[in-house]
Amino acid sequence: MTRRVNLVTGACGFAGSLMVRKLLEGGQKVIATDVPGAFDHPKRKMIFENIGLDFSDPNCEVVPVNLTERDNLDKLFARPVTHIFHTASLYDYSAPMEILRKVNVEGTTNLLDLAVQNKSLERFVHWSTCGVFGKPYTSRDGKLCNIPFTEENSSPKNAPFEQDEPTGTHLVNDYSVTKWKQEQIAWRYHREQGLPLTVIRPGPLYGPGSDYGHGGILLTINKGLVPFVPTDSKNYITTSVHVEDIAGFALFIADEDFGVGEDYNVVDDAVISFYEFMHYLALLVGRRMYDIPLIYLRGARPFMVWAAKLWCKLEDKFNVPRIRVFEPSSATYMSSSYWISNRKSKEAGYVYRYPDVREGMRDTVDWFRRVGWLDHSYNPKAAWKEYGIS
Repeated sequence: MTRRVNLVTGACGFAGSLMVRKLLEGGQKVIATDVPGAFDHPKRKMIFENIGLDFSDPNCEVVPVNLTERDNLDKLFARPVTHIFHTASLYDYSAPMEILRKVNVEGTTNLLDLAVQNKSLERFVHWSTCGVFGKPYTSRDGKLCNIPFTEENSSPKNAPFEQDEPTGTHLVNDYSVTKWKQEQIAWRYHREQGLPLTVIRPGPLYGPGSDYGHGGILLTINKGLVPFVPTDSKNYITTSVHVEDIAGFALFIADEDFGVGEDYNVVDDAVISFYEFMHYLALLVGRRMYDIPLIYLRGARPFMVWAAKLWCKLEDKFNVPRIRVFEPSSATYMSSSYWISNRKSKEAGYVYRYPDVREGMRDTVDWFRRVGWLDHSYNPKAAWKEYGIS
């Protein structure tokens, strides 16, 4: 790996912090940026320490800025940046649409405006999400189901700019809506202004440092709040990728010339049912998971959405503590199979460190236990509330 100047946005986030660590481990110069206050946040500092990240490394320059504040971004390019790893996004299904749009769309546009003016830039690696493929059909809809989404499926890259969601499916939450538009804008800068763009689309991301997504499900099972799963969930696929692999792939593809102008799904090899996944997590934390044979996952979804809406209202009006993943947008993911193809990323030459979610979750549970996240009193807050984003 040649010596270069790497800008990592969202450097205090789940993916960004590991990206910074990997670059520093390779002896690379890093400009780490995130919203002011994130670097000193007690929870984030604990995570940094326990994943082996030291922002005081002599090769690391910390530049706190908010990407939504255009006038402050010039300081990020005070030195000739060669590579940008744009991990920054607000990933929180409970965040209001106006905040998601401000951070994910407007903030990214501000960064892209400056990136294309930077003559030293060799690569812009953009973190998208496999969520841009939308909610797939099920066999009950009378459509083909369990067909892997490939990069050739309808996506922000191959859809007209005025198209606001994929063809044949639909986006299921505001976060995915803003990520669709965010990626569309990045591709426009690539086509019209020559941005040396590579887009990576992680599946559901998990690993040490994240108590949301798969991590949030793990915490919920550990608390005994989900003691059962419909037997029907054997018919639904879930996908995953360990944070080590999304960062590892980003490092890998950033050094490959053929990656410019390409998009890559980054998920592991496991084709695992929702039923098996839930039972496995329960086994890891020592909880029992009971089967419910007479309730179908598709039928349970409306109740889960209703319950999540109710709990969110109780949290807002009466400050009733809510498990973070208990939110309407998370519940809408139920009753669908999500099978994402990783063939293109593997054909590019990348070798996954965690090709099976079972091994990755085992190591993740060990980390959770070590830092105290499996204590029943632990209850994470929504990201946008934690940092005071508005």
